[in-house]
Amino acid sequence: MSIHFKENNNYFVLIFWLLFAKSLQLRFETFTFRFFYDKVQVANRKGKIVLMKYDRLQEILKQLNNTGSVKVTDLSKMLNVTEETIRKDLATLEKEKKLKRVRGGAYQPKTLDKEVPVLLRETMLKEEKQNMAGKCLQFIEDGESVALDSSTTSLSIATLLSMTTLKITVISNSLDIANVLKDHKSIKLIIIGGNFRNVTHSFIGVNAQNVISRYLIDKAFISSSGISLHIGPTDYSEEESLIRKQFLQQSEKNYLVVDHTKFDFRTIHLIDDFSHISTIITDQKPSPEWMHFFQNNNIQLIY
Repeated sequence: MSIHFKENNNYFVLIFWLLFAKSLQLRFETFTFRFFYDKVQVANRKGKIVLMKYDRLQEILKQLNNTGSVKVTDLSKMLNVTEETIRKDLATLEKEKKLKRVRGGAYQPKTLDKEVPVLLRETMLKEEKQNMAGKCLQFIEDGESVALDSSTTSLSIATLLSMTTLKITVISNSLDIANVLKDHKSIKLIIIGGNFRNVTHSFIGVNAQNVISRYLIDKAFISSSGISLHIGPTDYSEEESLIRKQFLQQSEKNYLVVDHTKFDFRTIHLIDDFSHISTIITDQKPSPEWMHFFQNNNIQLIY
């Protein structure tokens, strides 16, 4: 009886190991299938290889480390997935606090400088900025000196100016504006030098402020990161705010050009109070409270 029991026991052990081995084989085959299917699922339809989500996230982080910012459209083309997939990937990384999402992409905010990089800001509210720039051009006349700050809104103004025959002097601390206007035959271009700030492609610092103080400017067009009813226009960067303030102080007429998203929002550095602002140019009609404020303070509103 004992021998028969041992034989049965060995038989059950054998069956157990066979089932266990079969289970391992199935698990391995399932893992292998899922891995390779995820790698080639788009290749079957479009002839392109698609990375798994983990690999996509690592590639996105790699691009962020290299450039500081990424665009949804660029990532979609590079990784061969839809823009919606990229947005979900960016949302995942934002939850992990590895990036900050904005409209059209994402960036890595620095500890002390949280401003959106210029390459991303150029894609945000692009049509609205072009419309505001068109309104600004109505105030610029031949023979005038015009200051343009390093905002992407001012870059839109410069782009429109490059298509005109206006004979003016443009003073700016923006490298991008310099590139847009450098070949214009009737525009005298003065670029304010100083310390180069990569995130905005601009020149800042005490030397830049000192140079601006030597000029008498007819009109200044500046933007801001936010505009607060009881404080004024504010900026993320202290040094950019000082450059903008210097432009305002040297100019006879000052135009604050801000889209609707800047209203009722403030950052840490005050540019100046509203007493130095002649006109507000925006893309939408502000709230009744703002309308009342502009009227009481004799500030012209264009929208």
